Parts: sequence; structure tokens; C-alpha cells
Amino acid sequence: MKKAFIIGSILMVSLFASAQTIEKTYHFSQPNVSQIQGYDQIQFKNCMQSALAGQPSLPWQSVSLMLPQGTEAVAIEVELSDFQTMEGSHNLYPYQTALTYSNPVRHQFVKDEALYASKSVYPAQAYGKLSTHFMNGIGFAFSTFTPVQYIPATGQVMYATKAIVRITTEASKSDQTRQLWLNNGNAQRAMSLAQNPEMLQNYDSKGRTVGGYDLLVVTNQQYVSAFGEYEKFYEERGLRTKIVAFEDIISTMEGRDNPEKLRNFIIQEYENAGIMMVNLAGDVPAIPYRGLYCFADSGSGYEDYDIPADLYYAALDGTWNDDNDNRWGEIGEDDLLPEIGIGRMCFSNQNELNNMLHKAMTYQTDPVLGEFRKVIMAGEHLFDNPESNGSQYLELLIGTRDDNGYTTTGIPEYYEFNRLYEEEGNWSGTKLRNAINQGTQYVHHDGHANTNYVAGWTNSDITDNKFSGVNGVVHNYTFFHTSGCICGDFSSDCILERMTKISNFAVATFGNSRYGWFNEGQTEGPAIHLARETEDAYYNDRIPYGGMALREGKIMTAPWVNAPGQWEEGALRWNFYDLNMMGDVAVSPWHDEPFTPNVNYPTEILEGMTSMEVKVTNENGDGLKNFRCALFDGEELLGVAYTDELGNATIVVDESVVISDGMKLIVTGCDAWPQTLTLDLTATTENKTNNLNIYPNPNHGQFSLNLPEEDCDIVIYNSLGQQVFNQQAKGLTNLDLESLNNGVYFVTVKSEKAVGTLKFVKE
Repeated sequence: MKKAFIIGSILMVSLFASAQTIEKTYHFSQPNVSQIQGYDQIQFKNCMQSALAGQPSLPWQSVSLMLPQGTEAVAIEVELSDFQTMEGSHNLYPYQTALTYSNPVRHQFVKDEALYASKSVYPAQAYGKLSTHFMNGIGFAFSTFTPVQYIPATGQVMYATKAIVRITTEASKSDQTRQLWLNNGNAQRAMSLAQNPEMLQNYDSKGRTVGGYDLLVVTNQQYVSAFGEYEKFYEERGLRTKIVAFEDIISTMEGRDNPEKLRNFIIQEYENAGIMMVNLAGDVPAIPYRGLYCFADSGSGYEDYDIPADLYYAALDGTWNDDNDNRWGEIGEDDLLPEIGIGRMCFSNQNELNNMLHKAMTYQTDPVLGEFRKVIMAGEHLFDNPESNGSQYLELLIGTRDDNGYTTTGIPEYYEFNRLYEEEGNWSGTKLRNAINQGTQYVHHDGHANTNYVAGWTNSDITDNKFSGVNGVVHNYTFFHTSGCICGDFSSDCILERMTKISNFAVATFGNSRYGWFNEGQTEGPAIHLARETEDAYYNDRIPYGGMALREGKIMTAPWVNAPGQWEEGALRWNFYDLNMMGDVAVSPWHDEPFTPNVNYPTEILEGMTSMEVKVTNENGDGLKNFRCALFDGEELLGVAYTDELGNATIVVDESVVISDGMKLIVTGCDAWPQTLTLDLTATTENKTNNLNIYPNPNHGQFSLNLPEEDCDIVIYNSLGQQVFNQQAKGLTNLDLESLNNGVYFVTVKSEKAVGTLKFVKE
């Protein structure tokens, strides 16, 4: 058996007394071979093509491993084994740099002739950059490796069918205790990202789950009162909301400048209150932005020190500038896993704010029915030789696709698509505008753009008159997502923010504040990668909030940012930084016709319970995923849980329930009308008869129950509120409960003259 050992550059980690090692095994079956521009490409499922420009393109496997609590990754070892040799000679495609949508100038075809003449095994180092990132206090090690070994001069290709990755860890230099929020929404996100989700069981089971509030709005003092209706709107949907004046933040927080003061406040509110979303309510410069740095080695190279990136306010670990220079977000100073969702409402006056608030709330409460399966795909011609069209990328947003090394589930294939594709002769800005005015659920655009230009429109085209059909009455307000360049530059008066400021048209837009990037002649590229993952967040993960879906898209893209050919080139990092949401972070796009879910929950809430089970289903009884089930006592949140694939959720409360007439259950989820359910509080711990008693308590299963001398209904519930036993009896009654699992139970007794509840323990 031939084996290859690839050892990380940080060796002898066993010297660290606190070092631990985690291990993951990967398997590879026979690859596919495809053709591109006369060259071969070796492809494995769940592996992405990448390389340095001009070098042979190889399939790379992402490594995304959850770390033990309180540790960070310091070394990687990859053991490849069980090699197979592919038949024939293969001339592998030289990887080419990405192109920008706004300036796709043909670069010279790059090929490292010296490397292609080499008889040495390529790559010399078959693993990528190792980095540690934290999400909600949970640590992850990111890297990549390739199972392929290639001898360019002979064309011989070998591949390992088995790979063992070992990550060595040591105690983290940063204390993540206050960042750890283990509500099961965060837990589900972490397990989706991790290739070893079982590691989460080792995290502190007592981690905080219920915070002080959910949605933070930061705006200027003059607009605080304008958000009163907005606050009430989301409170009724179970999102506890807080409006804070930016001026108060700046006057009380420490930081080297206003963006850092604002970020430090958001960190404070996240750590203390567990917030999940932040709405930056104001245009630049009223609500400042942080410009991030990136270099993309494409052609002569692109460099920007000031990429407007609200990711800075969402990814809350570290400082983003450890060396205190003028480059924020350099490799190693970045945080690729945002803790919260972020959005920016770009308004400069009360009228623009009123338009945004009206569109966001009206769209969610009073939509125009019948058009939520209509989607517009607008694709322009991008590049010649090799021909590249926006349609190639947009089609990857439809259905389940495993192209390019990752799997996404996007818009259902049976939806009604209006495809405006330039190569088919039916594309123009006018045709797109006319199609939008006929009603649509969402607009996806892939094409050329600039600050004041996108999709064939200039700033002067973004008016209520030209989008008169998209007024929320004739047809719904809509959402617009583009891969084009610079049209989302909210540091200037960009065209995407104009779409949200007018009375009609867009509820929210998603776009790039600087360049968007694509890979020539292929169906992959940085911009479409993020778009695919964002659509997957909607349709697969069933995330209802726009800002949280964008967050999820970036989380699932993060493991690839430092892959060979990605971090050296920088185009994926660039798009990762500059993709922003303009609009209300908490707005929930309708992706199908609204419906009322069925919610099953305990008919009686018992004082002293520590959890409650809820099941959410559709009209066919199928479980609904990722529905938020929040248990309130008045305005106080007692516990929150999210449904799993089967529609089940267990709400755990920090302390046992104390009965109150104000208890309610608020259930919200993707494409569903919010449900506020008042709980039946007929059960009580008050013993209204002197004869009611259960003994011995605790006991192994044989209990005696003193009852009144009249017919009584006896019902026993477990600590989750599930009914596990019932019978009718009177007087002294013996109960055989040996079949029950050990734990805490509640017995309720009802008769015409008596009612009571007792707690007992079965050992």
C-alpha cells in the first residue's frame, strides 16, 4: 500500500501540554474527466477546481472541522492512501484568474510551461492554508487538500481513495466564553457547517440559550421615534426589538473611531443580550461603514483598501486590524464566520425611511397573492473566447446542483421562470423592467454594472413612474440580487439603494460594493458561489429573514475562501467582503404562497415544567423545518427552539415554568403566516383538596395516590409536557409506573369538586 504524508508547517505540536488532535476520514471514488478548452479536468464529487494561475487545475476537498471547546487549530496532517492510477495521459487545464463583471478584458492565457515540463509530483504541498474561525463561540478549523497527484511531463494522474485529516489544537488565545450562545438555531448552523457535527456534544451544555432581545436597530436620534410601529410589528412576530440612537453609542463606547465604537457596542449587545440581527438604519455618513482591504492577483492585480463591508459589524471575533495599519481585513486578521445577520437601510430623510418601512411591513402582512412562484432570471453576455454568459451562472440557482464541488438546493424547478438571456435575443433593460411590472417573486441578475448602472438601467430609470406596477397593490414589491460590480456601493448614492428608497419596486437588494467576479468559460465564480449558497439558505435551510440568509450564504462559503488559487488570487475573498444587503435585515421574502401551518403543542402547561415539545406541519402532515417556536410569559421570552427536519422542536426553559395568564407561543417560519397561540393554563399546582397525595416520593415505580371519593381523571406528564399515562379512579389508588423512564413527572387530578397537580420522581 502506497501512502503519502502531508505535514503542516507547524510541527512538533506535541510539545504543547494542552494539545489535542481531532481526526476525519474522507473517501474518494473514481473521478470524472471533463474537457475545457482542449484540456482535461479531473473532478470528484464535493471537490472544487482550483490552483494558482497557470498551474494545473486540481479538485480540492474542503476541510471544515469543529474544534474542541476553548481550542484553536495549530497544525494539519493529511495522510493519503490506497492510490489508484488513471489510464492514459492527461493534459490538465491551466487554471485561469477570475474576471470582473465590469471590465472583463481578455488577459493572456496563463500557463506555467516550466511546471508542465516537470517530472516532479504536483502539487508539492497538497493541503491549503489552515485557519481558525469562531461562530457564536464555536471554533472551526478550515483548510483544503487534494487527493490527486500529477506528473505534468508524462500526464500521469494518481488519486487516493482514502484520506485521513488530523488537526492538532491548543488552548485558544482568545476567550470565547461570552460569545458562546447555544440556542438550537445556532447549534443547527454549526452542525450544518461542521464535517464532524458530533463534536458539539462536547460543548458546554449549560451555554446560554435565551438572551435579552433579538433585533437591534441603530439609527440617528432624529429617527428613533419613527421606528415605533416597526418595533411593534416585529415584537408581534416574536422578535424582541430595541432601537438605539447612534449618537448615544458614540458618546458612551470606546474605540479608535466611530465604526469601531459601533462594532464594540454590537459586540456588547451580542455578548450580553444574544442579539441575532442588526439593522443599520441610515445612509453613509450618518451610519459609518468600515472599508476592508483585499488584493486580487488577476492580470495586473486589483487592490482596494476601502471595500464597504458591513460584514465588519456582523463577524464579531477579533479586531479585523491586529497590527493597527491601514489595511482592515488582511488574511489572518479576518473573521469569516459572522455571528449575526446584518442589513443596511440607506435613507437620508424621513420620506425615504417611510418608503422603506412601508414596503417592508406591507409586503409581509398584505402581499399580492398568486405570484410567488414567478421568478425572473436576467443574464447578459459576459465574455468571448471562451464564451461566457450570465445564464450559465443563473441556471445554477435552480433545483439541486452539485456542480463545482458543493451542493446547493435552490429555486424549485417547477416554478415559473421568465428567462431574459442575451444570447437568446430576449434581453434588454426595458424588457426586464416590463417583466418586473407584470409581477414577480424575485429578480436575479448576472451581468455588467457600475455605481449608477445595472441591468440596463441608470439612476434616472429608478423612479416610481417607471416601476408603477410594482406598488404592493397591483403587484408585490420585490427583491433584486445581482452579481454585477459596484452597483451596491452604499458609500455613494448607488443604484441598488435607490431601488429601496422609492415608493415602488424593491423591498431589499443584494449586491457588491466593489467588483463582482466570475470564472471565464465555466459555471463557477466567486459571485455565483455566494448567490447559490444564499438561495440554498432560503430553500434548503428554510431561513426566513433576508439578512440571516445572506449570513448563512457566507458561512457556507467560508471554508473555500483560503483554498489554493482562492486566497492567493483573492477574488472569492473580495466578493465575500463586498456583498451586502440593502434593506430591512429582518424582512422575510415570500418564496411561495403564504399558508397557515398546523402547530401541535401541549394543551396544558404545568408549573414546574422545564421544557415543552412543539410540532409544526403543513396541511399534509409533513414536518416543517426551521420554524421558530418562542414561548413567552407576557413580554418575557422563556425559551426558544427551531424545528428539525420532521417539524419537531423542544423548547427548554432556563428555570421551571411559573404559571401566568400571559403565556403564549409564537411560531414563525418560511412562507407561513405568523401564529400567536394562547396557552391553556387550566393545570395548576394548587391542591384544592386535602386528600390529594402521592407517595412514596421518589420511588422506583410503585406509587400510591390518595384521591377524593369521587370519579377522578388522572393524567401523568413527563418534563417535556408529553402525556405518558392516564386512567380514571377514586379513593386510594395504586399506580404501577415501572415502565416509565427515570425522571421528573407531573400527575394531574380532576374531578367535579377537585383539581390539583403534584410533582414526583421515578428513580
